[in-house]
Amino acid sequence: MSGMADDQAPESGKGRRPGGRAAEVVAAVHAATVVLLQEQGYERMEIPAIAERAAVNKTSIYRRWPSKAELVMDVALARMRSEVPLPDTGSLRGDLMALLRTIAGALATPFASGLLRALISREHEAGVAAARARFWQERFSISGEVLTRAVARGELPAACDTRLLMEMAAAPLFFRALVTGEAMTEAEIRALAERVIAAFRAG
Repeated sequence: MSGMADDQAPESGKGRRPGGRAAEVVAAVHAATVVLLQEQGYERMEIPAIAERAAVNKTSIYRRWPSKAELVMDVALARMRSEVPLPDTGSLRGDLMALLRTIAGALATPFASGLLRALISREHEAGVAAARARFWQERFSISGEVLTRAVARGELPAACDTRLLMEMAAAPLFFRALVTGEAMTEAEIRALAERVIAAFRAG
């Protein structure tokens, strides 16, 4: 496409962001994807339009993200990393409440709710299952650090199934976001965290 940059172009000049041209391409593609998701929705958005909006060759996108689903889930992961940081309050109760609070906030955004609904409806699309699996593997790995610290402090038994704990704690948030559309209050988040912790402490 005329006038579009390629991520294989040699780096030159000053002022490049850390990571060079490749990082610039990723940032531009991610930004364009977010805008088009909000403007067009997952169903209508296509990679050639993303490439045009990001001013990159579409081959540069396909090299990194073979399918639209993989690109969108990569964007979602990047947003979750920045919008759902790993808390460290010094206690399991504080950490879990903080984590659930930020997850609830992220799910309340039009980007997250629209994306989740679209990917659920397109679960048989090429690349969706693999992209979804990679997304959840990373998210559970990151959030699991909160629970690993809790085990080390003696707040949870050593044999605690940390992934199951996180699933039980986060599931009501996703149910509210995807099914009822209701926001979870601070009091409900506190009660949820306390009930889940009590259940897993009791084995």
